[in-house]
Amino acid sequence: MIKKLVEVINGFFKWILIVLFFVLVVVVFLQVLFRFVVEQPLAWTEELGRYLLVWTTFLGAGYGMSVKAHPGVEIVYDAFGPKVKKVFNVIITVLVIFFFLQVIVYSFEFIERTMIQKSPVLQIPMGYIYSVIPISSILFIINLLYVVITEWNKEVKN
Repeated sequence: MIKKLVEVINGFFKWILIVLFFVLVVVVFLQVLFRFVVEQPLAWTEELGRYLLVWTTFLGAGYGMSVKAHPGVEIVYDAFGPKVKKVFNVIITVLVIFFFLQVIVYSFEFIERTMIQKSPVLQIPMGYIYSVIPISSILFIINLLYVVITEWNKEVKN
């Protein structure tokens, strides 16, 4: 049940990332085309491209946790036995979750304060742009917990 829910969440965000990246490519292509071929640059393409890149980066980091795409320094980790590794995993997971919970809590205050600020060209409230911070943090926590619990259960079965 939980596996299916996490897969649905990750599938949803995977498609969002695909769409965002496609739109980003189109917007940047238009910027290059209009700047160097037509010689009349579009002001909105640079701003939209920047915001799409921010959203793609943050959501990609949260989704990347589901496929274990984040690098880690394992030289110290591999020097210890399985029991110490389990303790390390728990400590690291608790610290990372604590960090992202702090990010989530303080990002809501930040988003609320920036809703009155508009982007220069598109006139979008900046709070909408920054709303990716708690969304990606929640996605990261969900995927981190799922990966750690799955790995823990694999080790218990072996």
